[in-house]
Amino acid sequence: MSFFTDEEIDSLSIESMILHVVGPQTFTANPARQVQHEAFFIGKIIDTAVDPVFSFDTHSSTKRKLEDIASGRNTFERGAQALASSFNSKHVSSSSDGALFIFEMSVKDPNVRIYSLIKYDYREALQQDPKQPDGVLLRIINAFIDDNRAVQKAALIRVVAGVAEDEVSARDRVKRAAPELSDYFQDFLGVAREVDDAELSQKALEVVQATLQKFKAVLPDKDVSTALATARGILGQAPKVNNQAIIDAIIEGAGNPADATLIKKITDETQKRIRRAKLENLTFKPVRKVLRQAPTRRLKTTEGVIVIFPDDAAGSTVQILDNGAAGKRIIIDTKQITEDDLVARRAG
Repeated sequence: MSFFTDEEIDSLSIESMILHVVGPQTFTANPARQVQHEAFFIGKIIDTAVDPVFSFDTHSSTKRKLEDIASGRNTFERGAQALASSFNSKHVSSSSDGALFIFEMSVKDPNVRIYSLIKYDYREALQQDPKQPDGVLLRIINAFIDDNRAVQKAALIRVVAGVAEDEVSARDRVKRAAPELSDYFQDFLGVAREVDDAELSQKALEVVQATLQKFKAVLPDKDVSTALATARGILGQAPKVNNQAIIDAIIEGAGNPADATLIKKITDETQKRIRRAKLENLTFKPVRKVLRQAPTRRLKTTEGVIVIFPDDAAGSTVQILDNGAAGKRIIIDTKQITEDDLVARRAG
């Protein structure tokens, strides 16, 4: 599931947690908290998981601090306080204040520790302390409300045997149309983006093509090319590409079948391929140049003739005519043949 493996999801347990208010000029370090409402927090942490498109750079202080915690060179409390202080120091005035949660989690593998950092919207109130004779006002923070839209920023890092993996799962609410991060959050994490929108668009196109090919038998006229062209057009015009946009494009390409069972099968297959492509829960801008590129089509006849051509050439420069009982005829119209060579025969 995105950043997490299925085994990690099944065994995920919060070992330590801490909370700091970030944004104010004066930073106050808080002690680690007793783990409470674990199931609620784990659910929220899983909701923040996206497939990683970022990697640590060689000078990341956040990576080093997490490795110190995981290896025991520093306590969770001191290390997490240092992380929160660093985050607060990089916080820009144009960004909203928030509550920064840091969680240390264990899984079935005893060598693995997973760290979750979540900056969350918070509400603040003042309450009089009845135990104080002067009626001191206490600041009460009501944070981590049950609303995923309240998550400002989030990151997940896996540490194995004291060494942080390079891949980082991260998301940022201020960058809604792409998996980009605000400058100060990226600087705090010490990461760089490794997969750009063009690569993500290519992966999405491959998911669409493979899924439609799998369901060729139920497509209108069993025509994968037309279905793919429709899906590519829809995806290319989408304001953003995510799981649902890919699914919707495929269903539209498949002719919007009325059969609910078939729609579920297509949806399940698409989601499975999205996970394999490491696109799960990512949102990015479609690169129309990539999505407009027609895939390569390959024909092979019973006589051993192989024809390879861009799919959008079908019906124009390449015509496939049905001759009934006589079979089919392939006609290629070209201005000039640019290559006419014998292909060496492979041994064996």
